[in-house]
Amino acid sequence: MAVLEVCTRFPLLSPELSNPGSPAAVFHGFIDVGGIDHEVYISTPHFPSAVGLTLSTDCHLTSLITACHSHLHQGKKYETALEFLLKLQQICSSHSNSVNCKGEGEGLAVLNKPLLDSLLMHLDTIGWSRVSQVSADFTVFSLTTRDEGGRTHTVKVKVGTGYPQEQPEVEADLPNNIAFSYNPSEGVVGVVDAWEKQLCALQDVWQVLDELDSSALVLDPPAPPPRRALTRRILLENQVSVQLSVSLQHPRCFPQCHLLGPSRLTSPLAAMLSQNFQDWDLERSIKVNLETILGVGVVCKKGVKSREESQGIECAICYCLHFEDALPDLTCDSCSHTYHLQCLYEWLCGQTNSRHSVNVIFGECPFCRELIMCKLPA
Repeated sequence: MAVLEVCTRFPLLSPELSNPGSPAAVFHGFIDVGGIDHEVYISTPHFPSAVGLTLSTDCHLTSLITACHSHLHQGKKYETALEFLLKLQQICSSHSNSVNCKGEGEGLAVLNKPLLDSLLMHLDTIGWSRVSQVSADFTVFSLTTRDEGGRTHTVKVKVGTGYPQEQPEVEADLPNNIAFSYNPSEGVVGVVDAWEKQLCALQDVWQVLDELDSSALVLDPPAPPPRRALTRRILLENQVSVQLSVSLQHPRCFPQCHLLGPSRLTSPLAAMLSQNFQDWDLERSIKVNLETILGVGVVCKKGVKSREESQGIECAICYCLHFEDALPDLTCDSCSHTYHLQCLYEWLCGQTNSRHSVNVIFGECPFCRELIMCKLPA
């Protein structure tokens, strides 16, 4: 009768009775705790008494029992196994539900109704199809648009509790800050209008840079380059790289050029730049102009990996192109191998014949053993 009562109250428990006439019983199955079925194995050597009862279960229910230990053993002792199981189910279920409710409450965002009313009205004006991301409390959101050239742009907006009277913070991938005069009556609508006008004004800059990115092997910045970047480092066919800085106001004009490589190769090219910069043609691309003025081809984007390896543009010590966002910018005048500043400095420090002088270290090139020097890293 006692076994039947346990199985009635816990229908997912199955009894495994021992020898006939023995009071011992074992139950195996599941107990519902907080709406979750937990597998249990219960041994009752003096069934139906709770004396000597042992229970084995999963780690989750075990942690609940541990947390509720003081409540389970508070007051009178349990006379029967059924009484103990019912109390266990009640206390652990109550504890589990309270923990879940607390966890859910902690995750809820507290919404500012005046802010939300104004913001929703402004986002309705902008169009919800352009909202790409929004935080739970609506204080941070991102808007996306496409410019005339089909490029996708995103602006991130953060509003304070004083919105719309308080000016929002704006973050966008642009080479300059968004210029706008904030009007509380327009709110974020006016900010987005100013952002889109700035995108229109930057079309020529991005067209020039996109042409270069698609035709030349760009060493830096890594692909895809951020829209804010106005510099590109490209590779010439004679192992010299050129750092280009495009003008924001006049992107098709002659850019600032910094030649990187062994002096025996960069010196003649620097002379060519000085002599022929007036031949720069505004109707031609940067790549074509450089090849015409310097008389040296620009390495094309096709076959990037094989060309990088064959040209030896990676650091000859770590065999990587980028090291902590830095490119190899030191070149041995004798063998033309290039090195990261940090790599070469650490190499030279490990050589017994290297010597220091103020902020410079001198030593042998790792490849040709000729004299090479570098400054101490910042």
